[in-house]
Amino acid sequence: MMRTTTGYFFMAEKSYTKPALTVSQQLEFLFSQGLQIEDQKLAIRALETVSYYRLSSYLLPFKQSHNAKNPRQFKENATFEQVWQLYQFDRELRLLVADAIEKIEVAFRAALTNVTSIRFNPFWYVERNYFKAKAGANRERDFFDDYLKTIKTISTNKQELFIQHYHKNYDKPYFPPIWMMVEALSFGVCSKMFNNIQSKDVRNEIASFLGQHTTVIESWIKSLTYTRNLCAHHSRLWNRWLVIPPLIPKNAPIKTHIDGNYRFQLIAFIIDQLLETIAPESNWKIKLFELFERNEQFSGIEMGFINNWRDDPIWHC
Repeated sequence: MMRTTTGYFFMAEKSYTKPALTVSQQLEFLFSQGLQIEDQKLAIRALETVSYYRLSSYLLPFKQSHNAKNPRQFKENATFEQVWQLYQFDRELRLLVADAIEKIEVAFRAALTNVTSIRFNPFWYVERNYFKAKAGANRERDFFDDYLKTIKTISTNKQELFIQHYHKNYDKPYFPPIWMMVEALSFGVCSKMFNNIQSKDVRNEIASFLGQHTTVIESWIKSLTYTRNLCAHHSRLWNRWLVIPPLIPKNAPIKTHIDGNYRFQLIAFIIDQLLETIAPESNWKIKLFELFERNEQFSGIEMGFINNWRDDPIWHC
C-alpha cells in the first residue's frame, strides 16, 4: 500500500519464485545465456566451493549491456574462466588489503593505549568524564552507554585468556587496564573510543603517531574499519563504490583524481600513506603493482584509478 496526495492505492505483491538449481543446472543456465565453458571440471568445482550467487557479481562485466531482448546475454567469446580469473584477482586483492589494514590497526591500537594510559591512567576508559558529553538533550543515549555495555560483556564473559588471568589474580579494579581491554575490543569500537575522547590534545597526539591530522585519522580509521569488514566477510572490493569514503586532505595529490569517484583507489591511497609512517619498510605498494600487472586484463578504471595509474607520480612519492 502506498499513500499519495489523492489517497491510497494498493500495489500488487511480488513473490520470489526462482527455484533452487543444482550445480549442473546452474552450469547449463550459464551456457544457455552464451557463456562459454572451456573447463567443466573447473566450473563445477567453482560453483560447488564458491557458489553461483557469490560469483554472480563477477559475471556482470561479461554480459551484454542494454540488450533489451535479453539483458542477461553474455558478450561474444566471454568464458567462465575469465569470470573465475576476476574472482581470483579480487580474492588476492582482499588478502593484500587485509594484511595492510592489520598493520595499521595494530599500530592504531598501540598509539591509543600508549598515549592514553600515560596522559590519563590505565583505567580511564570506563570513566565517562574522559569522553565527549552527550550531543543534544533529545538524544536518548550517547556513545558511552553502548560502549560501556560492550566493555562489561567482554569483562564478564572472560573469553580472552588474558582477561581470565586478570580476574583470577586481581580483585580490583574490576576492569583490566586499557592495554588489555584494547586487545579484546573490535577495530570499530576502538575507532569510536578514539573519536569520542574529550581531550583534543590527546586525540592529536594519537593521530600524530599515524602521521595525519586528527580529523583525517578519524575518517580514515572509519573507512578502513568498513573495508576490513568487507575483507573479513569475503565481500567484493573490485568495482565497489565506498559507502564510507575517506576524507582526503585538500593538499593531497590524489585530490585531483577523485571527482566523485569513491572507489578502491582511495583505500589504496590512504593505506599507502599510513604505511609510509608506521611501516616505511613495507613493500605493500610493490605487491599491489605486481597484482595488477599479473591481471592487466582487468582495468583499474573500474576501481577508480586513472589510465596508466602505476606511472602516476602520486604513487611514487
